[in-house]
Amino acid sequence: MCGIAGYSGKKKISKDLIINTLNLMKKRGPDSQNFFFKKNKSNFTFLLHSRLSIIDIDNRSNQPFSKYGHTIVFNGEIYNFLELKRKIEKNTSFQTSSDTEIILEYYNLFGEKCVNYFEGMWSFVIYDGHKKTMFVSRDRFGEKPLYTHFDNSGFYFASEIKFIKALKDTDLEINYELVNNFLGNGYKCLFKKNTTFFKNIFRLNNSTSLIIKEGVLRKKYNYWLPKINENKNISLQDAIILCKQKIINSLKIRLRSDVPIAFCLSGGIDSSSLVSIAVKELGF
Repeated sequence: MCGIAGYSGKKKISKDLIINTLNLMKKRGPDSQNFFFKKNKSNFTFLLHSRLSIIDIDNRSNQPFSKYGHTIVFNGEIYNFLELKRKIEKNTSFQTSSDTEIILEYYNLFGEKCVNYFEGMWSFVIYDGHKKTMFVSRDRFGEKPLYTHFDNSGFYFASEIKFIKALKDTDLEINYELVNNFLGNGYKCLFKKNTTFFKNIFRLNNSTSLIIKEGVLRKKYNYWLPKINENKNISLQDAIILCKQKIINSLKIRLRSDVPIAFCLSGGIDSSSLVSIAVKELGF
């Protein structure tokens, strides 16, 4: 778990507000806190990051991370980053062994379509130093949080709403309609829409990307929809074998870590099966 936040627009945010926001973000990432700043004519860009080191824990992988004139802040993990790295390593010089660098490598090669290659959970923002734009993306199932806010000065984003409040340095207006709905109907009323308990603060929908230029939304689109490929001719035994192999392969790439790992068990058959596979099949 890392923390990201930032801004693009006409407002120059003071260093005191940046430092205060980074301090708020420490609980999401105690290993490193830093920020990126860029001014283009009358537009200001700020990217903030608080890191919890999982892959390549060396300082060289701290964020904001820059390469090819682009800068990224990233929360999450690209599970298949080693496979992606092998596809391009003959023609690429790497600075780190992190999945963060792989995102920038694929963005440099494929632009916005880079997300089509990623298997993982993520919320990231890339400042494109050539186009002077922000590329904002959230993973397919919305595992990693990302909140957005537009006002007259520009565009804000963050892993938590309070980071936006800290950068704006103003109180946020409560969304009483959702509060009342929640008090009356409970959790079932949540996540039906992308609204939050504060007005004009929105969750970025899963599998959604944005292009921001000078604090203005230029493009918003859904980059992925699930597809069902049904094979009615497969035998039951083959289906069992295939299902088991896919679970093993899926778990294998998700257990990549340069720090010790742990399982949190719910007590159900699914989590117990994952632990069993990790021990018996993968040798953890």
